[in-house]
Amino acid sequence: MGFWKTVQGILAENLIFIDESGINLSLVRLFARAPKGKRARGERPIKRGRNVSLIAAIGFKGVITQISLLGATDGLTFEAFVSQKLLPKLWKGAVEVD
Repeated sequence: MGFWKTVQGILAENLIFIDESGINLSLVRLFARAPKGKRARGERPIKRGRNVSLIAAIGFKGVITQISLLGATDGLTFEAFVSQKLLPKLWKGAVEVD
């Protein structure tokens, strides 16, 4: 209930949500499909892949800004995203929601 009380007086157009996600480039499926009676064949990477991080700010009308980078996201990277990529695109009345 605390979240809804916080945002109830804010217009939906002014809400901004920030999310961070990551993936390893060598991820592969553990199971496969093949026609009945046939063996599913495939290859997977031998070496461990690199990690990619994605940070995005999403609003009512879609993605406001995003950045993807190799490696993990730390506090300094997140702070740089907010100050250099997000703040220049904000408007009066915009509210970032944690």
